[in-house]
Amino acid sequence: MVDAPLLPVTVPRFDEGRYFEVDPKAQDALKSGDAQNAFDHFLRFGIDENKYAVVRRDGAALACAVERVLVSESGFCLILGWLVDEGCDPPRIKLTGGDFTVELPASAMFRHARKDVEEHVRGGAYDYGFVIFGQSPSKSLLKQSMLFQANSLSGSFQAKVTPEIVSDKRLMDTLLQIIATCEAHAGKQAAINNFLCEASGKTLIHLFRTHVAASIAKPYIQTFRPRKVTSSFITVLFGSTEPIKLQPMLFRAAGIDFGEWIYVCNSPEDADEVLRYARLMSDLYDVMITVIVLGDNAGFGAANNVAIEHAASDRIFIINPDVYPVAAYASRMQHVLSQESLGSTLWGGLLFYDDQNLMHSGMYMENDAFVRRNSLNRNNNAMFAPSGRLVRVEHFDKGVPFVERDWQKPKVVPAITGAVMVFEKSGFEKIGGFSTRYIYGHYEDADLSLRWEASVGSVCVHPDIRLVHLEGQGSRARGEEYRGASTANRYFFTAAHGSYLDAHSAESGPSQRQATKARK
Repeated sequence: MVDAPLLPVTVPRFDEGRYFEVDPKAQDALKSGDAQNAFDHFLRFGIDENKYAVVRRDGAALACAVERVLVSESGFCLILGWLVDEGCDPPRIKLTGGDFTVELPASAMFRHARKDVEEHVRGGAYDYGFVIFGQSPSKSLLKQSMLFQANSLSGSFQAKVTPEIVSDKRLMDTLLQIIATCEAHAGKQAAINNFLCEASGKTLIHLFRTHVAASIAKPYIQTFRPRKVTSSFITVLFGSTEPIKLQPMLFRAAGIDFGEWIYVCNSPEDADEVLRYARLMSDLYDVMITVIVLGDNAGFGAANNVAIEHAASDRIFIINPDVYPVAAYASRMQHVLSQESLGSTLWGGLLFYDDQNLMHSGMYMENDAFVRRNSLNRNNNAMFAPSGRLVRVEHFDKGVPFVERDWQKPKVVPAITGAVMVFEKSGFEKIGGFSTRYIYGHYEDADLSLRWEASVGSVCVHPDIRLVHLEGQGSRARGEEYRGASTANRYFFTAAHGSYLDAHSAESGPSQRQATKARK
């Protein structure tokens, strides 16, 4: 292969001795034959590594706009805008106040497509949009006018910015909405991969946990018709009150003695209605119902953690608000409730569309690969991987006809859905309950299953727990922030448990599941 001719370059004041002092690797390159002389090494390596001060880069002014700067009550910061840099290296960005400077690292930023910029400033499939997210060590430091400065090989930009002061939740939801709706020429998954899997993802989890702590700090709790019980059913409500009118009635009508039923209201605006229905249902059917009202939507995991902490029994049955009994199988469910102990197993159930067709019977994990694409978005920074993977959670027996002979014994599975989870409280407490790293909802159930199997006992589907699941009807989550949270949670789950899939890939798929007798 013949090398292409290079443009001739001269640097009249090049100082060989000084260059060897600045870049000691040049001497090694000469000895190994990788460079002909100091000047040759400087031209091919030193300039790109900015090793020699005589190479000045007086770049032109960059086309840029800082559209929003949000700073929350706890000092979290979100900066939105666009930058026409189109370079191979990430821009260097900082905020400067009266007596401070905040460096914003490349890991705090992700780039996304801006069609408006492409149409009116510069065409081409390049991701001009930027999102920068982080937290200041001080709650008040960034709550003032500042100078935004961006520098790249293409030029520089600076402008005075004045932040919008917002709540932690407002800032978090704004970021999640962008994650849900943004597109990227480099590939959306590739664009936000390092953003969510590195420092910014940890900061986002911390922001959600800050919100959770405030939401569960002072719950309102009221119990109707208290009594001693041997089991506790727990259901998290969000945006819907109908389940509290239906579930206790239908379970009692089927002859299922659920003990107490705890309803956690994750939407406090519904609290009055939930409390009124709870009193009515407890009086009509002589059942124990407890209502826990949280200050805001703390998510599925945190809401269940609060409920389990206040449960009157040690035998916990987590039931989705869209899960109901099947009359033909009600006696089997009552048999499970009459058992003295659930053992060390985390139990799931058979969920049906109707009494003849399964919705699913446990969960497993698979890998999805993604690649970074488009030459205009190439980046020399090693942190931007050319490819990656995301773990996908799938369901066994999705939509297949039910065959009774296949379910004479429990089956071990990698994970079970949070729609139905049954366990002893001691095992749940041993692993610290549901993780609050997952924003609002999704992936907490698979995460709990994997941690349970690693530290407590087996994870199994119980053949006698048979219920109807009205898929997707349990809550009324309206807003792109919830879709963004689900997207972010998938990255968080992959970061936490990707190694599990690597170690168990041969046994996690649907074709590899074996029917086994559960450990007791």
